[in-house]
Amino acid sequence: MKKLFIFVLLLCVFAVPAMANTSRVTDNANLFTAVEEQGLQQRIDGIVQQYGIDVAIVTVNSIGFRSPELYAADYFDKAGYGVGYGKDGILFLISMGDRDYATVTHGKAVYVFTDYGLDQMHAHMQPLLSNGEYYDAMERYLTDAEKYMQNYRQTGTAYDYRNPVQLETPGERLQNAAPFILLAGLGIGLIVSFSFKGQLKSVRRKQNASSYVVNGSFRLTRCQDIYLYTTTTRRKIETNNGGGGGRGGSSTFRSSSGGSFGGRSGKF
Repeated sequence: MKKLFIFVLLLCVFAVPAMANTSRVTDNANLFTAVEEQGLQQRIDGIVQQYGIDVAIVTVNSIGFRSPELYAADYFDKAGYGVGYGKDGILFLISMGDRDYATVTHGKAVYVFTDYGLDQMHAHMQPLLSNGEYYDAMERYLTDAEKYMQNYRQTGTAYDYRNPVQLETPGERLQNAAPFILLAGLGIGLIVSFSFKGQLKSVRRKQNASSYVVNGSFRLTRCQDIYLYTTTTRRKIETNNGGGGGRGGSSTFRSSSGGSFGGRSGKF
């Protein structure tokens, strides 16, 4: 009986860190309604249960003088986020003070979400953030995060420069291409219109007076070429020193408590 009691006590002790923060949506900036916050929480719980990587969304009014990534990493540590021995997890931060956002990754998530992958995720949802559509931005963010996790589980590799990802749906790609399609149609229409307009002209301007000179009435008695000047045009040919392209993988930094994090940030 005594051994059973000790065993149960140990289980409780080790379970405390994992349950330190059961709320994975902390909306201090009041960007979501109660229904939206509950919907995000349920969505995240399903992702965590399926893939074993913690996911958190945190909104604040100000981060002070710290960088968005450092603030997010310190928040991750203090709130006790992370699943398993490696504290695997990803946290997205929105700071309304300077309109900053950041994603930090820890444990296994550092390998699942590379710098390239995070940049693509941010670029996909950033327009929604800029428009104040915060809930829709987070829905898109979670959809992309789940896609990354699923890909990593199935292939064992992360989305990176050599393994690019297409996050836009066919409908979104068509919507983004619509302005270019309209401009191309307008250009073709103008070319056709000018072509028909040119065919309607029956009288054209003459380039010289030969048509108006009576045969035999003009006689050239002297011809002289006079050299005026020479124009020289120089163009610099750029050389490639091998500095192009991007570096794959995840860059890391240390939180205030010394934890190793990956992450990217930006403004909206």
